[in-house]
Amino acid sequence: MTDRKEDGTSKDGRVARGEITRERVLDAAERCFAELGFDAVSIRRIAREAEVTLGVVGFHGGTKQELFVTVLKRRGETLNAMRMARLDALKSTERLTLETLIDAYVTPYLEIASRGDPQWRAYAQLVARIMSDERYYREAGPLYDRVASIYLDEMARLRPDADREQLAAVLSLTGASMVSIVASGIRIAGLSQSDRRESPMVYRPLLLDFCVGGVLRALEPKC
Repeated sequence: MTDRKEDGTSKDGRVARGEITRERVLDAAERCFAELGFDAVSIRRIAREAEVTLGVVGFHGGTKQELFVTVLKRRGETLNAMRMARLDALKSTERLTLETLIDAYVTPYLEIASRGDPQWRAYAQLVARIMSDERYYREAGPLYDRVASIYLDEMARLRPDADREQLAAVLSLTGASMVSIVASGIRIAGLSQSDRRESPMVYRPLLLDFCVGGVLRALEPKC
């Protein structure tokens, strides 16, 4: 039986409202961190953006550091799941090559960044920020490295002649290129003298050619 207060409000209703408020706090934090970076954002700023009190931010997010990790984890879990689903599909059809592996790794992020949802765009902007600052690795690394390591294992099986450090380097460069193509939309439009900013998915074939070509070239035996 559902618990009810004297005013008729159910316990389930309170839980639902709490979840809505939590999402509003996380969305606001995501936008603030993406726009300004971790250091420049205060809990007060997040509370103002979410239109809640400081106490509500603390209740749903904890400290600023904890809130930052929660924001990254919320979207990161979706990205990881998309990457693993693509990898599993490749392995089940025995179509696993370096080319298809790199495609499976970068395309989910491009899909996410191309969504019309402003919160996913904010997440993509936030990832671009943390990729350029090593201070964030302690928090962000564990969220993404588990799946990246699985991809790295598959690369090692495909290229047993390659040193693992070398494979880690080319995978990291691939990830940096992936993030850069999303973050560089305005610059690409400016340099090409175009008045239209393309969706990141438009650059998928170009990005794959760039990354796959670079990986294959880097892994060639050196004389």
